[in-house]
Amino acid sequence: MRFPEVAVNGIYRRLIPSKFPTIDVYERLGPQAVRDEAVRLEELTNPRLISKARILAASEGMSPPASVQLQNWNHAPFTYPNIEGSYLLPSPFPVLELASDIKGALARAILRREAFLSRTADPPQGLDMRVISNSVVGTFVDLRATPDKLDHQAIWSIGKDLYNGGAMGALFTIPEILGSQFAAIFSKACLVESAVQAAHYRFQWDGNSISKIYDFADGKDLTRGQILSSNSFDLASTDVKTSEI
Repeated sequence: MRFPEVAVNGIYRRLIPSKFPTIDVYERLGPQAVRDEAVRLEELTNPRLISKARILAASEGMSPPASVQLQNWNHAPFTYPNIEGSYLLPSPFPVLELASDIKGALARAILRREAFLSRTADPPQGLDMRVISNSVVGTFVDLRATPDKLDHQAIWSIGKDLYNGGAMGALFTIPEILGSQFAAIFSKACLVESAVQAAHYRFQWDGNSISKIYDFADGKDLTRGQILSSNSFDLASTDVKTSEI
């Protein structure tokens, strides 16, 4: 099966779990010497950090170094594949899945969080999430006209063929998320700038669904129905560059 290819040059987004404001993960260990030792041990055992050190060593003397691809937000998705896979690829294929707009990124994050929380029977709680934006440039396979009736095994089969065939990535739509488009990044070379942190949200899990989404930027609640509907609306939060964590 052959698909058209299109040039991509734009901003794409995803949401990741977060704490707002951000925290030092080793803060509870107490004395700075103990925290420093924890960091040293992580550097010896963390696969992302090991991979990062290996790539830096290989690129020594190059100008500039592979800093964009090694940025934590860009590097981690290709080092820690999602054990459940992505929309286009099963585990353990490394892939970064992004949305073309914030509404689509919110909707995708809501559905994935709901699937996880419903299986673990977590009690009602708030989940802090933040938007990470990426500049994406490349030639992608266009799957946006693929029939909605394909089952997930068929979609994964297409994704694997594209990945194994050397595609940089693919554009696609998700039937449950109307009005948004998505990109599957197969190659880190598509990430041409450092990722930036943008809006922060709090997902309110009520025990059955994520019923409300609080926007820290304007102090207002959005409903699940607003996010998953096909209607467009303005979000107060925009992509604003902030310092990397």
